[in-house]
Amino acid sequence: MRFIALYAPSSVQRVIDFVKTVFLFEDYQPIIIKPIGAAAQIGVPEAYKIAYREKKSLIILPEITDIIEVLGINKVYYLDKRGEEIEIHNLKKSDIAIVINGGDREPSKKELLNINIVKVRDADPSLPPVGLTAITLYLLSRDTMQHNLF
Repeated sequence: MRFIALYAPSSVQRVIDFVKTVFLFEDYQPIIIKPIGAAAQIGVPEAYKIAYREKKSLIILPEITDIIEVLGINKVYYLDKRGEEIEIHNLKKSDIAIVINGGDREPSKKELLNINIVKVRDADPSLPPVGLTAITLYLLSRDTMQHNLF
């Protein structure tokens, strides 16, 4: 299974838009990590409604490390402009998780232990979170979509 996570969102609309965006790509499961304020109180319940209507699931976790500990995913990538630049095809493995910062709060050094900090060549990490999510998922699924067209 492939996961894409939004870290520490504080906006209700950002949570909703993130979940709707991820649901457009069949091979990915959305995760919300450490939602803050209104995103936790209103955004997460709204996102669950969307997931229920779409007959899909949504995972909420308190820490990035729970991706490893709870879900058993060993390859976790945090997209950041300070990360090592990689090609998108390096993320085309099964059983991975990609984490995108969803707000103003950065993960602590402790949370990023055992997490690969990367910058995808064709996806600018300074984009707004939902835009970065959409571009990253499009780039990851582009080859699959091309194969399905022919």
